[in-house]
Amino acid sequence: MPELDFNSIIDSMDITLISLFLLTGMVAGVLAGFLGIGGGLVVVPLLTVALPIAGFAPEKVMVVAIGTSLATIVFTAISSTNSHRKRNNVVWPAVFSLFPGLMFGAMLGATLGSQMSNQFLSLFFGCFCTLFGIYTIWGKRYLRPVADYAQCRGWLSLIGFFTGLVSSLVGIGGGTMLGPALIWLGLEAKRAVGTSATCGLLIAVFGSLSYLISGANEAGLPDYTFGYIYLPAFLGIIATSVLFAPLGAKMASYFSEQVIRSCLGLALIASALKMFVSL
Repeated sequence: MPELDFNSIIDSMDITLISLFLLTGMVAGVLAGFLGIGGGLVVVPLLTVALPIAGFAPEKVMVVAIGTSLATIVFTAISSTNSHRKRNNVVWPAVFSLFPGLMFGAMLGATLGSQMSNQFLSLFFGCFCTLFGIYTIWGKRYLRPVADYAQCRGWLSLIGFFTGLVSSLVGIGGGTMLGPALIWLGLEAKRAVGTSATCGLLIAVFGSLSYLISGANEAGLPDYTFGYIYLPAFLGIIATSVLFAPLGAKMASYFSEQVIRSCLGLALIASALKMFVSL
């Protein structure tokens, strides 16, 4: 494992690659603020373009893109979780019920993802984005509550496991899946969002650690790759995504919900098409 020297990292990369990572963070930040989505849905497709230029073999591009995406989500999710906590929008009993399933699901998803082919991961990501994009454009915003979450603790653990598993396989925080599920179980929207954001942090932590560990002995990866996490991409993305997320949030105030949902759906379908074309 190479010694960290940020000047050496910059010197070893050309300006095109640095620009791609910074641009990825800018796009992820703007769309996260504007469309309310986790960066992974944007970061993963863009990294599949940048990582081959950095010297990654084609069969390792997708797994490193997912591992790196989850690592960037840790950084941004901490801020989001703290913000929701200050507003008392995190239902901690629900988090504790979800935690075991989230932990094992995220670790299993990362373990499986590190063993799967680049083609399968691309296909899985593309199908996920397509279905979620169609739902976003034409589906109902939220399901109607049908139960009391306090009486469904067992179901919460199962929902957490499924969310953690899928999120680690596609490199997202999981809030897009978990939020509607919590509302379906009776939580009001703002507390469902706050709780799912906190759970997204847990998914990102356990998922990225699992990708870090599972790729620790992988040979032939470029310098500054720790497990399946590429440090230059990680640093470039978080440097600009944090700065540009407020701009996206400000943009959102000028558009209707339907316009935002349509843009989100189209962005997801575009990401899916990129994955399908790369197969």
